[in-house]
Amino acid sequence: MRVLLLVTVAMTWIAPAIAAPAADVVIVWAPGYDVQQVIGVARAAGAAVIDRSPTAPKPAAIAAILARGIEGYDKLRYDEAQTTLDEATAAIDRTGAEGLTAAQLSDLFLYRGLLRKERGDPTSFDDLVQAIVVDPDRTLDEARFAPDVRENVERARTAVTGRPRATLTVDAPSGCTIMIDGSIAEPSAPRVAGTHWVRVTCPEHAAWGTRVGVRAPSTTLVARPTRLAPPGDAELMIQARTAGATALIAIETRGEVGIARLIGLDGRERDRRTVATRTSLGPLADAVRELLRPPARARWYQSRWAWAAGAAVVAAAISIPLTAAATHDAAPTGATIKLPGSTW
Repeated sequence: MRVLLLVTVAMTWIAPAIAAPAADVVIVWAPGYDVQQVIGVARAAGAAVIDRSPTAPKPAAIAAILARGIEGYDKLRYDEAQTTLDEATAAIDRTGAEGLTAAQLSDLFLYRGLLRKERGDPTSFDDLVQAIVVDPDRTLDEARFAPDVRENVERARTAVTGRPRATLTVDAPSGCTIMIDGSIAEPSAPRVAGTHWVRVTCPEHAAWGTRVGVRAPSTTLVARPTRLAPPGDAELMIQARTAGATALIAIETRGEVGIARLIGLDGRERDRRTVATRTSLGPLADAVRELLRPPARARWYQSRWAWAAGAAVVAAAISIPLTAAATHDAAPTGATIKLPGSTW
């Protein structure tokens, strides 16, 4: 029983400590992706997470501005309507009609034209023409608009019908979404010559928008959105040191490719994983889990010297009582075994 107790104490005296992760902090740069999977893996391993992904800019809310302008016109608050519709016009020129449909863009110019007509502005018909240019299929609700308004809009439609058609080609980086007058652009689709609005959105780029004059037979617009750059290694080192980390994992996405790098505070890359992300950061989260796995460390009880010492202890514990029994010595016998921190 003493021998069994001795072996049990020797094997369980030091409990294995929970190993720390290979990095203390994970810094993420993944614009356009949901990073929650990576955050969950990092926190489960005991690492802090810093999300450096660029946040999407606040939408211009042009639709809400337009709605206020229309309400002002309907309630005969013409000064308020004029100010609001001018604000919406400036916003579409700046953003390429962000968030508006073709019908809403047409509404903007329709109500601008109606407002100018109420004020005796001779350019009011130009706005009605523009309302048809951006939405040639636009029709007016008879219950909402007076007969003279519908008549003027039909005159504008006749004027637009006589205009030549043109092709608007937008030269933008690969993978971008191109909107023209609030609708996804169809390559080589003919459209009415005149003023149009173009908005280009691309992964890892700032949104880009403008107003463009389209002339027959074709017009090419070059769109070069500003590319968003991830933080450099020097910046990552500063952030990691500020957080008190001893190592970091830097995550970066480039299109549909995700890269995870394990970097020491000396700036040297210790390990990396490159995976295909496509629509999810799941594969990248798995790569982070591997990189965060603590390095294997030999335990004291796994050493052959520890096992040799243990065998010697057990042998002594057995041989001493046997020797005493063989010599018929009735005197009490015992053994003292010293382990770090306690004495048996």
